[in-house]
Amino acid sequence: MKKAAQFLRHTFLDRTIVRTILISYLLVNVLLLLLLGYLSIKDSTKMMTDEIIRSSNKVMEQAALGLSFNLEESKRSLVMLAGNYSVITMMKEHDKIEIPSRLQHERNIAEIAHGVSTYQTLISDVLMIGKTGYINNLDGRKTLQWDFPFLTQDWVQDTFRAHREGSFFSIGVHKQDYYLETNFTRYNQPTLSVVLQVKGYQGQALGAVIANLDLGKINGMFEQSTYQNRGSIFLVDENRNIIVHKDSARIGETLQFPSEEKLYEQAAGHFTETIDGTETLVIYQPTAVNGWKMIATVPMSDITAQSQPLKSNLTRLLYLCLIANTLISLLITLRISLPVRRLLAALDRMGEDDSLYVKPREYRYRELNHIGNKFKELMGRIDLLIKQNYLTQISLKEEELKTLQSQINPHFLFNTLQLLQTEIVCGNTEESNHIVLSLSSLFRYSMKRSEEEVALEREINNVNDYLYILNKKYNGGISVSFHIPNRSVLRCRIPKLTLQPIVENAIRHGFGEHVREGKIRITAVTGRKGLLLVIADNGRGIEPSEVKRLNQHVNSQGQKSDNIGLYNVGQRIKLKYGEDYGIQIRSRPGKGTSISILLPIHGEPAFDRKE
Repeated sequence: MKKAAQFLRHTFLDRTIVRTILISYLLVNVLLLLLLGYLSIKDSTKMMTDEIIRSSNKVMEQAALGLSFNLEESKRSLVMLAGNYSVITMMKEHDKIEIPSRLQHERNIAEIAHGVSTYQTLISDVLMIGKTGYINNLDGRKTLQWDFPFLTQDWVQDTFRAHREGSFFSIGVHKQDYYLETNFTRYNQPTLSVVLQVKGYQGQALGAVIANLDLGKINGMFEQSTYQNRGSIFLVDENRNIIVHKDSARIGETLQFPSEEKLYEQAAGHFTETIDGTETLVIYQPTAVNGWKMIATVPMSDITAQSQPLKSNLTRLLYLCLIANTLISLLITLRISLPVRRLLAALDRMGEDDSLYVKPREYRYRELNHIGNKFKELMGRIDLLIKQNYLTQISLKEEELKTLQSQINPHFLFNTLQLLQTEIVCGNTEESNHIVLSLSSLFRYSMKRSEEEVALEREINNVNDYLYILNKKYNGGISVSFHIPNRSVLRCRIPKLTLQPIVENAIRHGFGEHVREGKIRITAVTGRKGLLLVIADNGRGIEPSEVKRLNQHVNSQGQKSDNIGLYNVGQRIKLKYGEDYGIQIRSRPGKGTSISILLPIHGEPAFDRKE
């Protein structure tokens, strides 16, 4: 009992190796398990949300296919009526036709109408309305109010107008207030109508055949998935009016929620929105009818409720793992500590009697504190020296980087101000304003010290501002082109003010003071070694011996070259990324010069295929 108490005291109370191993191992594993549990529980809701999105999209796709098919079938029925000779004749001159001919035309129309009512389950009725006042439907006007003023209705006039969709289009939802009140299933009920215009032999609009679709049957296509207990799937037209909904009272309403414009940012997608105080998942996709959208809404509380059993199982599993991890940690710690304790006891015995042999019963489980103090002090001194040396080196590098960066401010301020003065004196207000904006952009970009690395695209924009000002000086004598096969390279991050000093160097030393046909080409590609930037010009070029000297000076620390721009850029790259990266100069006298800059890839663009 005494030995057990002593063991527990040494293990859990004293600052020992055993306690450190146990607590560290247990703490790390517990944190990892908690993190894994948190991510798993969090991902369970996301998994459920993704499943609901897939399920809703499948339901809506099936509904869209069914709607598209039925609309095509409805269109065929309308084509039969709109192209019938009797329908065209009655709409064109029904008030001029004699009674026998009128009766024959009515019989012909009735035969076609009988076929439509027999084989079309989605169409509840078809109205035939002519501009001359001819009115008919599938049952021969028996259920229509004879004195109803059809031609004064806005939705009727809309059927006669030209539409960008063509002759077949939808006029949305309207009330069926033109039926007899005894027709309870139709009178004053909303309907969704599609129209096919009836045209004469010369292409003039004579009227329209209007198919009233059965909203109940259309809504039956929008079956709810098992996840959508309180959600709904509905259909809106191009004006965001609800044309199909399981709640018939909402048909005809205008869809309203805070971020409804998101429905039209892309063809299909999903987002979360607070609707009537409830956080709701909104899923949408297009239909075959231009402008119509299918929308599914699912309360997030339903999703949370669906994922709750999974969360409970994950929580129980996490508790079991924590208990098992604690037991395993104790077991591993004991197995590691026993050999160390035997070694400590043996060392104690060796110090007492100068003997290498120690009887097992005489083992004493002491820690290595009496031999570790000096070692700990020594390691503390070494660690202190390493930290001091490391911090000193870091400070030196930071100061050197700041010094180099401070040297890269534009050198052409004075010339730019003179150019600006000239433009102002000449009254070129627009050019003066552009110069001021470009100059301010250049200085704002170069003087902002908080950014050491920027996207390649921003660096290119800075070069364009710089070249705009110079081209004003040289009367447009400098042209610049870019060769960037992979546009994702523009997201790569490079040291700030890398390109501008190189371009400035090319103009100053490659073209001289009189630039007429100066060309600069900037290439950016990726390869196995990293990001390669090449700035090439068609200037006077450099002699081979001078190229060799420049390459040595630019890439050697402590040997400043006369060419400050190249030297500064090269030193910044090597200080920041190491000796594997830097600048390489190539040139041919009379042919031009190219400066290659190799940098590590930051931003993870896709590799160019040619590389």
